[in-house]
This record gives sequence, C-alpha cells and structure tokens, in this order.
Amino acid sequence: MSDIAKTRIACNLCRRQKIRCDRAKPACENCRDAGVDCVFTPIPRRKKPREQLEENLAYTRQLEESLRSLHRRENDAFPSPIPGLFDSSGFETSLTAFLWHLQYCTPGVTLNAQLASIFDFNDFAHQLASSRLPGEEARSTNYALPQWPTRYVVEQVIGHFATSQLYTIFPILDLESLPSLNSLDPDAGIMNAGDRACLVAFTAFITRIEHHELAFLHPTPDSYLQAALSLVPQLIMEHTNIRALQALLIMSLYIAPLGQPQTAQLLLSMAIRILYNLGGHTIHSSLDSLSPNARRQHEHLRSLFWLCYSIDKEMSLRKCQAPLIHDADCILDLPASYKSAPSLQPFFTDQQQSPRQVLFPSDLRLSLFKSKVYQQLYSQPSLQASVTTRLRIIRELDHELHELKAQFPASYQPETVFETGTSLGLSDASARGLNIRAVTVHLEYYHCLTKIHGASLVGHDVTEESSAPSSLELCYQAARSTLLYLSRMPFLINEETFWIYAQFLLTAVLALHYRLITRRRDTSYPHEDLSILKSTLDIFVQMKNKNAESSSRPFAPFMITEAFIRYLINLSCSFNA
Repeated sequence: MSDIAKTRIACNLCRRQKIRCDRAKPACENCRDAGVDCVFTPIPRRKKPREQLEENLAYTRQLEESLRSLHRRENDAFPSPIPGLFDSSGFETSLTAFLWHLQYCTPGVTLNAQLASIFDFNDFAHQLASSRLPGEEARSTNYALPQWPTRYVVEQVIGHFATSQLYTIFPILDLESLPSLNSLDPDAGIMNAGDRACLVAFTAFITRIEHHELAFLHPTPDSYLQAALSLVPQLIMEHTNIRALQALLIMSLYIAPLGQPQTAQLLLSMAIRILYNLGGHTIHSSLDSLSPNARRQHEHLRSLFWLCYSIDKEMSLRKCQAPLIHDADCILDLPASYKSAPSLQPFFTDQQQSPRQVLFPSDLRLSLFKSKVYQQLYSQPSLQASVTTRLRIIRELDHELHELKAQFPASYQPETVFETGTSLGLSDASARGLNIRAVTVHLEYYHCLTKIHGASLVGHDVTEESSAPSSLELCYQAARSTLLYLSRMPFLINEETFWIYAQFLLTAVLALHYRLITRRRDTSYPHEDLSILKSTLDIFVQMKNKNAESSSRPFAPFMITEAFIRYLINLSCSFNA
C-alpha cells in the first residue's frame, strides 16, 4: 500500500473514531504510527437547529411568494368573483365611508337636513379630490383571496387566547368546549360548517388584533375572514348552533372597525336570531340545579348575549335607529362576576384578571344607559312628545348619567374640561398606561352626554337658537372634552382604531363648528373652540405626514379627516368674519 493510501486510511480512521487531529501539531497519532504526513479532511459543520429553521423559513417564504405571483397572474386572466373586504386605506372607498358616517354625526335627529344646510358634500369631495398630491393617489382595491388557516396556526391562536386573558374583554369562544379541529379538514363536509366557520373566524380575529405578536407575523387575517364569509350561506341554516352564533358574532366584530358597520350589523342580526333561539336572552329557570359543565355553558351563552347587546346598543345610538335587541324581551341581570368588578378595570394593561371574569369592551351599565337614551329621546314615540316633556327627560337622563359616572373609580372619572382647557386630571404616564377599554368608556360617556343634550335640537334648524340653550351648552362642553381628551393622547388614533373612534371625533368637531356659526356674536367661547379645532387639525396633519414617511400607501382616512376639519375651520372663520 502506498504512503498516500496509508495516510488517507489513517486520517479517515481518525475521523471515524473521533481521534483528535487539530492540524496544529506535526501529526496525529495514527499518521505518526504509519510514518506518513497527516492529511486532514474536515467534516462539514453540522448546522444548529435555529440556523436550519431560518433556512427552511426563507425557503418557505420563497415558495409562498411564487404562489402569490401565480395567483396574481391567474387573477389577472380570470378576475375573482369574490368581493374584497373594505379597503380602509383606499381613497375612494374611504371617502364613501367617511361621508356615510358623517350623516350620523350631528347632534339632532334630522341628520341629513341639518348637515346639508351648512355643509356641501359635493363641494368638499371635489375640493379634496382636486387637492391630492401625486403621492396621495388612491391605490388599487385589494381583493383578499379566501385562505383556510393551517391547523398549526389555529392551535397557536387558541394557545395565545388561553394565556392572554382576552376572554375577559372578548368572551367569544369557550376554550373548554372547543369545536373539533378536524373540522378544518377540507374533506370534513358541510355538516361541520358551524365548527369550521367558528375556528376560522376566530383565527382571523385574533391574528388581526394581535398582529404585533411574533407568532402572528405571517398569517393573513383578511384572507381567513374571506374564507369564513364563504360559509355564511350554510350558517344561515344552522338556527340553533352556538358555533354558528359565535362565527357570525366574531365576523361582525372583525368587520365593524373596518369602517362598514352596515355589514357588521347584518351579521350581528343573524347572530342575535340564533342567540334568541338558544335562549341566551333569558336566564335558565333552574340555574342552581345545572351541572357544573351545563352551568358554565349557560354563563358563556349569557356572555355572548351581553357582547351582542353592547354592540347593538352602541350601533343604535350612533345612528339613532331602532336596536335589534328589545330590552322588554330580555332578562338584563348583569353577570355575577361582572358585579364585583370595578367599572373601568383593568385600567392598566399589566393588571391580572380571573380567567372567567368578564368585563367586555365597554361598561355594560353604559350599554343599558344607551338603550334608555334611544328609547326616551330618539325612538318614534319619544319624538312625538312635547318640548316640555323632552326637556324634563333630558334633565333626568343627565342626572342619571352623572350618578353612573360617580360609580367609576375616582381617579379616572371622565372629567369636564372647563374654559381654561385644563386636562382630564391624567398625568402623561398614567395616560399612556390606559388600555383601550378605559379609553372607550371615557369617549362613550362624552358621546352619551352629547346625544342627551343634542336632543334639545329636535324640531329646530341647526342654524337657529335652541329652546334649551343651557342644555345645548352642555352638548358643546362634551364635544370640547372629547377633543381635548384625544389631544392629550393622540396615539389612540391610528390605522387600526380610526373607524372605531371616528364618529366620536366627527360628532365633537361638528358640534363645535355649530357652536361657532350659531353663536358668532357671543365672545365667550369662539376663540377657544377655534383653538381646539386647530389643535385637532394639527393631530391629523402630523399623523398624515408620519404615515406618508413610513408607508408608500398613504392612509386615506387621515388625509380626508385633515381636509374635513380644515374645511370646517375655514367655514367657521368666514361666518365670524
């Protein structure tokens, strides 16, 4: 055997037997014994699991992009018949939604007539469209192709929901009686439509509101929701299926913040009908005799009722239209766990709650109060009442709202902002710590105050003096409080929350505009009210500029709102000239 062959055998033997050969020494032991030079052939380094995972993910993303390109080419050749979800960033769709919302933002009830008397929709839209810069052109409408989430993604969502205590605010799914994950199988059949729609809609909702979580960076919630919406025709047939109820409710919760409450309300109406069929609007007559499992399921059904109730009453008061749920047909005892919970807790995001405690997105007592405001001031029978009767009801409701506010934690009660423009008594640190629920309660309180005292305008043109000037001044005060509250915490308004808070904001802006054009000879407030409107305008100027710097696709609602507030300021100044 040649020396070279001996060397190769020796070195290979070193490798197989893991005998150290570091090449820094003259020779390893086997080579030295063979009397030849050591020839070392390094073994490729085994990749660490994390490195291998990153390579696999990169390869997967490359495949996904290839599939997307293929889908785009196919869609160009064969347009998808499936309508896309509302494009909340597109200019044309956003302007249409903005003008639709605007008609429900006036204090009284003759909404279109009042608004048209001082506001030219066509003129505003024309000015806005002609003033757009090249970089602000509307982007093409996106169509989200239906996509079914993988079992892995659904399991991740369920795990996150279980550990994050989201059930406290959104009691949409009872984790102890989950639908079978086998329903996600494409071959599961039509009989599992409720289970499948429930899991898919749930996955869409959680991956959307928790998109900042590392585990949910790649899922596509809009596509998941499109897949769930494709099952709606089947859900209509499931009259007593709680899975269908949960699916429809979750889809409504998903769509409403996108700026299309009409669609959300339609889905909610179907969910409420199933809820009635299941008896969720009442309390079981022999609740104490139920088994622990049956009692838990009934409590979850009641939580679904209260979630439907709160959404329905908010939509009803915003539009001054009849609600879907009538109080006389329901048992309105609050959940037992809710009674012991402070009204605005958890105020801070780091507070821990019991897994079964339910607080909901807003205070249920405010939801009950909204129902009363509509019935006594905006329902058809109430509109026929005399002026004296209506003013008495306004005073009574104002007193009741004041008593309700007194039950909130003392440090975080919605405070009236007086003429000096003082803040709400919140330090900057505590303001940043407030969570969405606390913010919602504050803004809903001011909105209720506006709706109560704005009802004094019924029967009057908006440009005329009200029969109750003191009541109308409280309406204006609530508007100031709303805008000053938002100016203290402008970070509350972003692309995800804009359509949630849009009506509160626009109602307040319009109310102060009315104040400026109807009391232009009064020197007590115009300067301050104009200053508040200009401060609100500055917020949207900054948000629009920040959005333009960080995104190649401008968020159209910021641009439209900025233009709208500027339009009202110019109009107000011309009235007071």
